[in-house]
Amino acid sequence: MKQLTQAIFKGAPNWVKSAAVNSNGRAYFYPVEKSELTFSQGFWFMNYGAYSPLAGIDFDGTDCKNSAIDREFN
Repeated sequence: MKQLTQAIFKGAPNWVKSAAVNSNGRAYFYPVEKSELTFSQGFWFMNYGAYSPLAGIDFDGTDCKNSAIDREFN
């Protein structure tokens, strides 16, 4: 299974600021930093409930509660 790394952001739109994996192994992009996300019952949510697009599948969801990463803009 894949691990969530900065590679997920390659080719992502400029508005993407973070990504996280849910317990089902699906990764999602978010327009906010990880500090603005909430984790509940195996899933990540934005605090204001907007839609988040799918970034990828088949990720390791074992430690999903600690999977959120911020995009590093270099």
